[in-house]
Amino acid sequence: MNTHKQIQQIAATDEILDQAIALTPIRKPKDLNHLQRRQQQRAISNDMIRVAIAYGQQRSDRHGAIIYTLSDRQLKTSPYAKFTDTLRGLQVICLPDLQTLQILTTY
Repeated sequence: MNTHKQIQQIAATDEILDQAIALTPIRKPKDLNHLQRRQQQRAISNDMIRVAIAYGQQRSDRHGAIIYTLSDRQLKTSPYAKFTDTLRGLQVICLPDLQTLQILTTY
């Protein structure tokens, strides 16, 4: 079974991911499917984005965006520890909103 499928199965039963707030991609007028294209280019699934937001280290940049980063330290204590090589360094850049996180890009 491939890694994405295994991550998807664990994510389906992960209670911490169920508690996360809603995620919506930002669609800029110049580039309507930027996030989808980046996900496809970098083999990043929606479940991997949810894992990064739930377990990743959060920091803000000077433009007001929130960056979630997965490192070995966060993954070690999560149910995704065996996927450390796949998830290491995953970053999700979001803009905060009241009820949702608006995802700009991921890498």
